[in-house]
Amino acid sequence: MMVSCSQKKTPEPPPTAPIKRQYPARKQPKPVDLQAQQRYYDLGLKYYADEHYGEAKNAFQQAIEYGPESTLAGKARENLLKTEQVLRTLRELEQK
Repeated sequence: MMVSCSQKKTPEPPPTAPIKRQYPARKQPKPVDLQAQQRYYDLGLKYYADEHYGEAKNAFQQAIEYGPESTLAGKARENLLKTEQVLRTLRELEQK
């Protein structure tokens, strides 16, 4: 028996694998550690006093991460804002 071209079964395309979406990994919050927070806060103050503003900024950010709702985190945020202002001013002076 002959099969005409119109009756031939066309092959189905191979199944495609589900698309996996690549999302950046969420940064897990650090557990509340008030001693670590105090150490980073003190380190930030020391760096600030020594005019190492980039390091001070990082230390204050770490202090906030170790207990974002604490009173010390509020102080760290205030110092972080001051430090960022100093860094902006220094960048502006370098551009002149």
